[in-house]
Amino acid sequence: MRNFLLPFVLFACLTARPQVAAVQQLLDAVNADSLVWWAQRLTGQVAVDVGSGAQTIVSRNSFQPGNALAEAWLQQEFSRMGYAPTVQAFSGNGANVLAEKPGLVHPERKVIICAHYDAMPGGTTAPGADDDGSGVCAVLEAARVMAGQEFENTVVFALWDKEEQGMLGSAYYASAAAGNDEQITAVVNMDAIGYDGNGDGLMRIHARAVGSSIAIKDSALVVNTTYGLDLPIAINDPGETYSDHASFWDEGYGAILVIEDFDDDPNPHYHSPTDELQYMDTTYWEGLTRLAIGTLAVLAVPAGPLDIHEMKAQPVFELWPNPAHGSVELRLDGAGAERTDLLLLDATGRVVQEWPMPVASQRIALDGIAPGTYLVRATGVQNAVQRLVVMP
Repeated sequence: MRNFLLPFVLFACLTARPQVAAVQQLLDAVNADSLVWWAQRLTGQVAVDVGSGAQTIVSRNSFQPGNALAEAWLQQEFSRMGYAPTVQAFSGNGANVLAEKPGLVHPERKVIICAHYDAMPGGTTAPGADDDGSGVCAVLEAARVMAGQEFENTVVFALWDKEEQGMLGSAYYASAAAGNDEQITAVVNMDAIGYDGNGDGLMRIHARAVGSSIAIKDSALVVNTTYGLDLPIAINDPGETYSDHASFWDEGYGAILVIEDFDDDPNPHYHSPTDELQYMDTTYWEGLTRLAIGTLAVLAVPAGPLDIHEMKAQPVFELWPNPAHGSVELRLDGAGAERTDLLLLDATGRVVQEWPMPVASQRIALDGIAPGTYLVRATGVQNAVQRLVVMP
């Protein structure tokens, strides 16, 4: 329904070393101990106190008291990190828990990282550690590490309710956003990211040709290689529609699903009272969390504070137009007398093409380059610089 944002909005952040450094600092701050700390409370291993004494979240099923207790505790955690959380009520007792970090340059543009906090089965015991406590804790970790970093675009940390009843919470949010013509640049949804039964490390990204979804998926692949995460990733395209990202596809917004290998290595404790923290692979879980947070940070575009003197000493590397059609103009100032080569890398890090750059400005032909997202890297200069370019 809505695809009014230009794809280059998503790919502006890997343009200067300070922004790359900001994303790296966020990834370095992600901590598996934090994920486990939150999961212990969300799954009922450790009691929480939201103002009425110690209570245990035994079940987060939408029709159990633990669901409302979890809602209150999640609000409390966002508040503790310095945010002003809001609750979006819908469908009787449905309640999405939201926190926003306003963008400094484009506050109207939103990037969303999300998961659902309700759980199955329908009885009185539903710990939901993997589905989807793993995603919820990753959203909380994103909020924690990003609290001290400003971004150009607005970041939304969203925890949906009633996903298990048909993605009701995310559908309500997406429909309302579309009705108000909100600019949602990207959605990164996490649903079950902590189980790796066969130990192969494989994860999946679900995407399909809706809005900017393919470009978001490509950004995740670039993050995986650029920041040395090196996760084995399988792509489902067209992706499945069984989680909250599909609510945004229904409204024409770009979105991806980050998920464990649910296709070939499903969690045997899925939707059962034994979906517990003890069956989670914390190293694997931390890796998928880093990928989601890195992708979100790239799309949100870190905005400083920056060291002005360091920036003046950096080579200036400009590329236009972006998205590119057939060719691009490149300008590289401040590289000194070193020999400079240009590399065009695809989303997997493979060098697709290479050119020498003997002058400060030149036009590069991209005829025959397949559509996708690529990294243009200038090598041979001190602190190699790079730009992302989209080939529609």
